[in-house]
Amino acid sequence: MAIPQLTVANCPRCGKVFQKNLRNQCSDCSHSMDAILTNSLDFLRRNHRSRNSQVCVATGVTPEQLHAWIREGKLHLTDYPNLSYPCASCSKPIRQQKMCPDCAYRITQDIRELKDKDKSFQVLRREKQTITSGGFQIRERLRGV
Repeated sequence: MAIPQLTVANCPRCGKVFQKNLRNQCSDCSHSMDAILTNSLDFLRRNHRSRNSQVCVATGVTPEQLHAWIREGKLHLTDYPNLSYPCASCSKPIRQQKMCPDCAYRITQDIRELKDKDKSFQVLRREKQTITSGGFQIRERLRGV
């Protein structure tokens, strides 16, 4: 009979040893984060037009934690019109997607350019292969050339 193993880790917030769970933090930190989130949600319900900086100052939440809650879906931007999170590329404040339209367009253009360059290199490679191959090829014999 196999002995079940207990998986433990150190809490990333406080460093205590805890049994691994879905939240990846100890129960004390988990309860404190829940309390901070509830406090932030109460503040936002009373002041739903608050900006990120106002929420951070009033509740003591770090901007990174606020952005994480938005990404995790714990704060819905449709309910709070002045909240935003940073673009993954340039850190400009956005309200939807992962990147601002400018960065998305730039990356799309870069991909198109790379594809075009790759196509032109493939044509050059094919031409070079036909020039340097020289001599008789078995493939040509089978095709009847």
